[in-house]
Amino acid sequence: MSQLQKMWSNSENHDWVGGTIEYNASPRLSFYVNDIYNSGTDSSTSENHYYNIGGSFNKGTTRFSLNYGRQRAGLVCVGGVCRFVPEATGLSASLLMSF
Repeated sequence: MSQLQKMWSNSENHDWVGGTIEYNASPRLSFYVNDIYNSGTDSSTSENHYYNIGGSFNKGTTRFSLNYGRQRAGLVCVGGVCRFVPEATGLSASLLMSF
């Protein structure tokens, strides 16, 4: 699966371009690559890439995922819980077990 998006804006963050490519190797194993790019149209806006690459493995009701990339600063909402996060680059891992 792949996706490509473009956002035009008059805000201070200017225009954005984003894309995702996802590959499901099997019902249990998937991989993805994602990038969003601030295509600032003037010299006052830095042109930044926020890339991510990762994958997940599912077995029964357990899911393990691993991700490396850059995160934009701002509000992040997951499962109905929202919080402000700083800009960061790094590796993250997640283990989700349902019972």
